[in-house]
Amino acid sequence: MQRTVPAMVEEHARTRPRALAITRGAERLDYGELNRRANVLAARLTAHGVRRGSVVGVHLGRSVEWVVAMLAVLKTGAVCMSLDPKAPAERTARALTTAAPAVVLTGARDGGDPPRTVPLLPVDDLAADPGDPGDPGIALHQDDLAFAMHTSGSSGRAKIVLAQHRWLTHGVATGVAVNRTTSADRGSWLAPAGAGIAVHEVCMLLWAGASLHIAEPETVASPPALRAWLLENRITQAFVITPVGETLQCLDWPAGTALRLMTLGGDKLNGWAPAGLPFEVAVSYGSLEAFQIANSLHPWEDRRTPATATAAERTAPPPVGRPLPGVTVHLLEEDGITPVAPGAIGEVWVDSPALSLGYLGNPALTARKFRPNPYGPPGGRLYRTGDAGRLRPDGVLEHRGRIDDVVKIRGHRVEVGEVEWALARHPRVTRVCVVGVPEDGQHQLVACLVTDGPVGLRDLRAHAARHLPDFMVPVAYVLMDALPVNTSDKIDRRALPPADWRTWRPSRPYRAPHGEPALGLAVLIAGLLGVERVGADDNFFELGGDSLLAARLQTRIEERFAVRLPLDELMTADTLADLAERVARAGERGGRTDRLPPIVPRARS
Repeated sequence: MQRTVPAMVEEHARTRPRALAITRGAERLDYGELNRRANVLAARLTAHGVRRGSVVGVHLGRSVEWVVAMLAVLKTGAVCMSLDPKAPAERTARALTTAAPAVVLTGARDGGDPPRTVPLLPVDDLAADPGDPGDPGIALHQDDLAFAMHTSGSSGRAKIVLAQHRWLTHGVATGVAVNRTTSADRGSWLAPAGAGIAVHEVCMLLWAGASLHIAEPETVASPPALRAWLLENRITQAFVITPVGETLQCLDWPAGTALRLMTLGGDKLNGWAPAGLPFEVAVSYGSLEAFQIANSLHPWEDRRTPATATAAERTAPPPVGRPLPGVTVHLLEEDGITPVAPGAIGEVWVDSPALSLGYLGNPALTARKFRPNPYGPPGGRLYRTGDAGRLRPDGVLEHRGRIDDVVKIRGHRVEVGEVEWALARHPRVTRVCVVGVPEDGQHQLVACLVTDGPVGLRDLRAHAARHLPDFMVPVAYVLMDALPVNTSDKIDRRALPPADWRTWRPSRPYRAPHGEPALGLAVLIAGLLGVERVGADDNFFELGGDSLLAARLQTRIEERFAVRLPLDELMTADTLADLAERVARAGERGGRTDRLPPIVPRARS
């Protein structure tokens, strides 16, 4: 029987009990204490009636408690369902209705406002419980369910992906081998706790017996602060979502950094990292449904990274690498059966030991996305990724975008149907269509709407923010008399306005900004968003900003004004004038960042 993540942690606790397992600020847990706390919580779960196959919600942010809770749930043979405390309450409620967890684990520090419709079990007092009931001793099998994870759904309802221990074991063990992770590594945890990427970050390090270092949200949101944190904590390997990583890798890095590997994933990479970085930059390709499909480090002797790429390779976007051991990629025509010609672009279908089981409560969608594998032994399955790809003659896979209504936004997979469903609930909206518009190599969501009366664009954005995670909130809203339709009366997306969404921003009378920092902020925002001018009454988001661009603006404010403005203050500023007042107040209260290393942008190759 293959090993499991809980079994590996138990082994580390027996053989290396004092080895550092997790740290967050001043909080430190060794493997012995991590395993003890997980055992205490597992015993409490069992006392609450949790059994093999039960679903247990984990309503915690990125924290030590989340790791303990995840391990405790798996130790009982139950299914871990991570719930983002920052997600809209309505979205969480729908997930709970679908999954019907036996209990939800939460905490005062990182649990946010937990749901009240299911039994809650706090995890804050585990450190004060001196006992150790011992490992539960429940035999975990590779076919047992391990995780139930959210991903966006086209029907307006988030889908819940069911993954077995086989999915976790194969994906994590493969990641450890490809990244050459050892117990000496110091790895970062940067992804939100509710994201599938977090499972990869956390479990891969625990499998290897390495130490896991948790960054605070304000650190992750600011590339200069994140760089400083990575250096200060001597992180040796970090997994970063692609849009953030593309900014991070262009900062100046000292030659003596402990960082040896930065892996980018979750979105298409647009360009090669600068030459001369003191660490490897790798690309990882996968999804919740198919964990660990390809990686540019495989095989190590022929890795395709910025350190090994030829001048000819650098003229094209970086590939995602070769399929990993045990994984076969099939490029098929639209019928999902016929292979494309060698070198041609086709839809990516995946045969892998790390395929998930399917979607909870949605057998029809499971049947559409997971089909019997006609190219392998009986009983095998293929997963339809919805990605377009091309296999080079040397077996390296190139990502060529999406072929369905799924858009990658800052590493998150978004089905536009869920965004449309949320906007359609606005009392004034009668019809809506959301499209992903490419901009600077990434995608932005733009909503085209028909309303039955006047409605403010800020009202629409506020409505979307109440029902959707921030990465799913459109950056622009286009009010139209009618949406174009085809002969079947379905919305014709190809007939929508031109894809230059920056021209769709609302117009308002221009009032010039006066004095500093308003004038400096206007220059920064105009350069960041590519607009001609920014008035005192303009709103950052109405001009085309989003939360990722807000993080970049935060960085530029730090550089220009030497003040640290919290990201939430920046994002809630109503106008440029309001933002200028907040920057001025931050300077008055001493929010300076002189301790950070100097920021010297590198030129991208």
